[in-house]
Amino acid sequence: MAISNRIKGFLNSMNSSAKQARLGTVVQSLQNSVANNLTSKFTVVAAEDAATMSQDENVAGLSSCITLANELRTDYNDHCADALEHTTAVDNVNVVTAAAASDLTTLIALVSDLLTQYDAHDADAEGAGPTYHKAQEAGDASLASAVAPTNLAECITRLNDMKAKFNTHDADNTAHGVGSNYQIAAADGAFGAANLVSVSGAVTGDIISWSILDSGTGTVTGVSAVAGSGVVTFTFSANPQDDAIISYIVVRAVV
Repeated sequence: MAISNRIKGFLNSMNSSAKQARLGTVVQSLQNSVANNLTSKFTVVAAEDAATMSQDENVAGLSSCITLANELRTDYNDHCADALEHTTAVDNVNVVTAAAASDLTTLIALVSDLLTQYDAHDADAEGAGPTYHKAQEAGDASLASAVAPTNLAECITRLNDMKAKFNTHDADNTAHGVGSNYQIAAADGAFGAANLVSVSGAVTGDIISWSILDSGTGTVTGVSAVAGSGVVTFTFSANPQDDAIISYIVVRAVV
């Protein structure tokens, strides 16, 4: 308050043009002081002026698909190897060999293998003289598509369809000795409201300021942003899909 009053008194003693020039000098000096003070307390880690969200970064989408794909991998292989189910002969040909999924790359590889192997196994049950099944299936358990996925959205579509079709196939006691021994219990794959974005240099505890430049198809709003090791989790009011655009800056306190 004392500084403010001194500035006012000094400016009141000056003519209009001099007052305006002096005021500009004072404002610039204050701005520089604030900037220097902030710079001494924080360092900029990363900044992005326009980052478009990708559904491949969706946290819940990836997590739910990994859980579902890994259960399908285990239960499908166990189903094929069960001699009580396949009374003609166990199916040791159409076996999934892809590793369990742990990220998007391994998920795509696993889903691709699941589709190929299940499609061939189910085709055996569709014929009049099956090799592995005791009789032709009672209902249709064919996949909507066996084309390998290329992104997370396609993984969700393929996995949810395969879960439904495999459960139908497994429950068919016309084609199997018992039926329903390997039903998939995992929830369907589904997108959520958070995206995990790679941000080089970020660590847990960093401070993030961000804004939504374009709310996208989902008309999303921002909820939170939390830094981790090399990543930032941005949480929205709903799935940001592939077209929400944000800007952000990541800073770290100087110690």
